[in-house]
Amino acid sequence: MKQSDQNRFRPLVEANLAEVREQLSVEDETAKPITPDASIGRLSRVDAMQVQQMSLEAKRQREALQSRLERALRLLDEGDYGACPQCENDIAITRLEALPDAIFCFECASAME
Repeated sequence: MKQSDQNRFRPLVEANLAEVREQLSVEDETAKPITPDASIGRLSRVDAMQVQQMSLEAKRQREALQSRLERALRLLDEGDYGACPQCENDIAITRLEALPDAIFCFECASAME
């Protein structure tokens, strides 16, 4: 990928990274542990535990996205952004516009699934 194309994606990657970091900085009350002495019914406790697990999974997904975006930023710094490490072809611009954290081209990503 040309350097001019790579420079075009830096603001997008940085904006997405800032947004994810902001989301992670907000404390989610639903992710806190449910105390055993809380006086709620059995079904309400199960529901609260399910909500807690969904909140924790959402946080894990945000952390994974943060990691991928940080990797994309490192690749931009190194001049390797937009190159698929599997086949060494350029990742399509449209794919990077939709997923600026994309590591693999569509063909290689599809083959891995």
